[in-house]
Amino acid sequence: MEQLQQNISALDVEFDESQLDKLEAVSAIDMGFPHQFLMRPMVRGVTTGNTTVRPRPIRKW
Repeated sequence: MEQLQQNISALDVEFDESQLDKLEAVSAIDMGFPHQFLMRPMVRGVTTGNTTVRPRPIRKW
């Protein structure tokens, strides 16, 4: 029961904006190759034919 209460008390921890920014920075994952390569505009244009996807209009019957 004591361990459960300690675990639940962790929900009371709050981080300020600078702490959250630091956590985001240190936990960022470098995707590396091929992800960086595939995100280049030229490669995306070649692989997708410069197509875009538009949502279909919703039909009201």
